[in-house]
Amino acid sequence: MTTAIDLRRVQRRTMSLLMVTQVLGSIAVTVTFAVSGILAMELSGSTGAAGLTQATLTLGAGAASYLLATWMNRCGRRIGMAAGYLVGALGAGLCVVAAELGSFGLLVAGTVALGASSASTNVARYAATDLARPERRATALSMVVWVATTGAVLGPLMVGPAEDVASRSGLPALAGPFLFDMTCAAVAGLLIVAFLRPDPLLVARQARETEPLPGTRAPVRAGVTRFGGAAPTVAALVLAHATMVAVMVMTPLEMHREGATHTAIGAVISVHFLGMYAFAPLSGLLADRAGVRPALVTGGSILTLSLAVSAGLAGTSGLTHGLGLFLLGLGWSVCTVAASSHIAACSVADTRIQGAADTAMTLVSAGAAAAAGPLMALGGFAGLLALAAVFTTGVLLAATRVRPARSAGARESMREAGVPEPAG
Repeated sequence: MTTAIDLRRVQRRTMSLLMVTQVLGSIAVTVTFAVSGILAMELSGSTGAAGLTQATLTLGAGAASYLLATWMNRCGRRIGMAAGYLVGALGAGLCVVAAELGSFGLLVAGTVALGASSASTNVARYAATDLARPERRATALSMVVWVATTGAVLGPLMVGPAEDVASRSGLPALAGPFLFDMTCAAVAGLLIVAFLRPDPLLVARQARETEPLPGTRAPVRAGVTRFGGAAPTVAALVLAHATMVAVMVMTPLEMHREGATHTAIGAVISVHFLGMYAFAPLSGLLADRAGVRPALVTGGSILTLSLAVSAGLAGTSGLTHGLGLFLLGLGWSVCTVAASSHIAACSVADTRIQGAADTAMTLVSAGAAAAAGPLMALGGFAGLLALAAVFTTGVLLAATRVRPARSAGARESMREAGVPEPAG
């Protein structure tokens, strides 16, 4: 029998490991962000191909999110998370080879595999909740999101040193960030293999006296509709993420059009990352203390405010856009932490809902990023912000339909499957 003190010990060990691997994983994700488009343009000879690598990475992350969730539902977190990081490391290695051989096709294949690393970093936030007490579920999740601040800051700063190492090693300079990505992802994967023992998801199932629900090959839609209480939360998560991505990717272009320097643009993006990650513990505290629904309303309201601020600053240049993007990141943080903790509460016996949510979030954000450029060309920055306001309205409407975190839907599905409910 697993005792309460055993669960606390395993949770502390799990959180410590996740915080280390999350730093490595977030560095791996961000170090290549600035150079992947440049390398794609150099290898293809086309400016139009510059955005393709980010699109393929996003699609790879979306596919990996669902595949890893299905696998983890059978085998636990350890195997799934490690596989994601190691496949991502393999993808980064392919990108290094692509840079050396001058192969654009190999680069595209590598970036698809790179998405698996991103999927594993997303899974970490759910792994943090497996053994967390219900009243501290959002706080545990927020700590894993919070440590990603380190990677968001360090990753871009490592581009220059990584290029220097590659050049001294006889490789193309742009291969350096991918080499660094490969190293960080591989180390994260090996740490998961070695130290994520016992597996928190399997321990949680043992403590609740449950088994994986049948039908682990069910499609994504079945995974969502099976837990009706989580469906509005998934909608809020997806719409909040789409809002953030669409505005984030186009603000630098708007600032460039207004005459801002690259230094100013970089500073604004850094402030945006600060809003996304640095205040995550406060987002978790809000969700745990006030509840998921008030937290989502707060996050959606902050997102809407950020759009109003950005619209009011249209036509200006420099760091004045920073306030709008800071609020955009903060609203995203509140929504993501609250929604993810509720999704975790609704899927204590089945990871498929988590994978379905991340897949939907990733694919919709990819579509939002792809559509943002044409929309801005048609309606300008103000038109893009107006469309984003429709998304934030959707966040607020979805929040009104969210059930309490102790989802009745999850318990009902367990009873229908013949799985005994957890004691207490």
